Amino acid sequence: MSLTEELSLQTRQSLLTRLRDYEDRESWQTFFDLYWRLLYNVARRAGLDDVDAQDVVQDTVMAVARELPQFRYDRERGSFKQWLFRILRRRVSDHFRKLYRQPAHAGISPEMLEGTGDADAIVMRDGVNLSDAWDQEWERSVLDAAIAQVRAQANPKHFQVFDYCVLKEWPVAKVASTLGMNAAQVYLARHRVSQAVKRAARRIEGERSKGRVV
Repeated sequence: MSLTEELSLQTRQSLLTRLRDYEDRESWQTFFDLYWRLLYNVARRAGLDDVDAQDVVQDTVMAVARELPQFRYDRERGSFKQWLFRILRRRVSDHFRKLYRQPAHAGISPEMLEGTGDADAIVMRDGVNLSDAWDQEWERSVLDAAIAQVRAQANPKHFQVFDYCVLKEWPVAKVASTLGMNAAQVYLARHRVSQAVKRAARRIEGERSKGRVV
């Protein structure tokens, strides 16, 4: 089953429940497909190179496997999103500690080694702290999943309008000319697909916060 097909399922089954079976390779592959880029992007923004960022992804997934039996969704204690962030934060901090001990990376500041408390002190190379970077990348991941889901379900021509207008930022006149539509048709198609993406993103956000796959 492709990632797009997996994302298109209207299932309420918890992915985390399935992941408790370590032999369920399909569920673990789904988890990796859903979250690896999110984890990787945050690690890269923290200043880690490609190899170290990939190591962080691997270490985070392994930590999820170890800590999963203790995870229980609790609205008061926090969501799956927060739980996963805490695991990633520890893995990023661990990598900075390793680098800090290497002469070639002596320029790493002690502040980069923090991040075990709520007031996260790891600062990205783009000036954003780790917590904010996580929120930004999480939102991007949710939006990407929503777009993939809508792409699989929408009228192909309507989605093409959305792609040109919103993703590629073409002017309406160019889209209309390219697709043989008038401006009103372009505006209507863009609106319909945009609303579908927003609805999908809200649902995916809610489900992923509980560790469910949609």
